[in-house]
Amino acid sequence: MRKIKAMMTKVMLGAMTVTTLLATSAGASAATTQVSTPAPAVAETSISLKRQAQPKIQPTTIKLHKHVTSSQISSQVQTAVDASALNLDQQHHDSQLK
Repeated sequence: MRKIKAMMTKVMLGAMTVTTLLATSAGASAATTQVSTPAPAVAETSISLKRQAQPKIQPTTIKLHKHVTSSQISSQVQTAVDASALNLDQQHHDSQLK
């Protein structure tokens, strides 16, 4: 029974490989067929963006005085990131009001 199963598995894998190769070669030959379709006209566009102030990066050190778990460190880092994002959001809001 195992031999038959192994043989059927090999036959199925071989059939799938042949099918994939035939589909690939058919797709490649279809892709290389030349069709004379005129190219669409190219429109030129330009985009101008307002320059915004680059935020200053202020590294924060976390001092560990006792044994801390990684979830506590993660919570401290997340709090620092949230505070920084809130500060940048407030600066952006203030600059929009000017």
